[in-house]
Amino acid sequence: MSLGDAMGSVWRAQPGNAATGPAVPGCRVMAVGSALPQIVVSNAEVEHFLDTSDEWISSRTGIRERRVASPEETLLQLAARAARAALAAAGVEAAEVDTVICSSSSPDETFPSLACRLQADLGCPHGPAFDVQAACSGAIYGLALAQALIHTGLSRRVLVVAAEIFSRLVDWSDRSTAVLFGDGAGAFLVGGPDAGGSELLAIDLGADGRGALALGTLPFQATSQPTDRPGYTASPRALGRVVTMNGREVFRFSTKILEQVVARLAEAVGSSPDQLTMVVPHQANSRILATAAGRLELPLERFAGNLERLGNTSSASIPLALAEAAEQGRCQSGDLICLVAFGAGLTWGGLLLRWGSTAIGIDDPVGLEARSQKHLGRALNEAGTGEEERG
Repeated sequence: MSLGDAMGSVWRAQPGNAATGPAVPGCRVMAVGSALPQIVVSNAEVEHFLDTSDEWISSRTGIRERRVASPEETLLQLAARAARAALAAAGVEAAEVDTVICSSSSPDETFPSLACRLQADLGCPHGPAFDVQAACSGAIYGLALAQALIHTGLSRRVLVVAAEIFSRLVDWSDRSTAVLFGDGAGAFLVGGPDAGGSELLAIDLGADGRGALALGTLPFQATSQPTDRPGYTASPRALGRVVTMNGREVFRFSTKILEQVVARLAEAVGSSPDQLTMVVPHQANSRILATAAGRLELPLERFAGNLERLGNTSSASIPLALAEAAEQGRCQSGDLICLVAFGAGLTWGGLLLRWGSTAIGIDDPVGLEARSQKHLGRALNEAGTGEEERG
């Protein structure tokens, strides 16, 4: 059996009846928040200090630029911005959140956990706060845990936050990995079945530890940095380590598992992949996404993506992509939205949502002006239409 062929654990929400027993309802994703650093690093900038080119990077990965945290920005700050964006969008106070779950593949400390520090920063009550480590699948694992905690009565509202500063986990002299990743954070606010939002219909989780060595980290061997390199390349490495990857092995696993998880989740609710409104995959590589779309016989346009502008943001990539797609109006009430992640471990996680009144909060200092102009243009158009109707 090759990597990616193993079955994971699949759960689905169930109505209560005599045959199945008590109802097991799905929780609701009340809000999605996202936050991005202000620094934009294009492939053209990377060309100045790394033996690569825009054509080489974009043709092999689909990436043209990424966001990078400033040397002064911390992982906690980025996580808190995404969390506050979600809470503000939903109109929920931090005091109403009783559990905080965090995911990060680029932590700045082993302990105390990012979740405990975030709980204090936000001012949440003294409920559970802990980190999960499932690499790029971490946000989906966190959502699955939120469902379990709420269903058992241990929590009422759970904040799941995925935050990454991967620019501090790459060796900026290694073109095979340095160009792939970006920084960002995303958050999900999850409530019970009686809350407003998108309904969680099914979950697929799994891991294949035989692939553990395909994607991992190594101790960072510091060398003298050229003086003409940007400051972000000289920031301390996360826990003194840098990412290493067997690209071919990861590609084979990712394309296979993405296809299988989408198919299993659709089947779990009596549907098929072609009936899904949108797939929001982990933003790893454009070739991975194109290959999986072809195997599923789905048009690539049905896949949400921001890889070209943000790169691979690890566990933050799915909430970032979902928030953006929703803000663009791509998620409508009743739509079936499939979230699928895969990452180091090798892990995978998938989740099927029936879209509802999920609030969206985006904290992006770079995109704020563009969004403001878009909303202004929409308001002017509506005003013009109104004038015409009155005339």
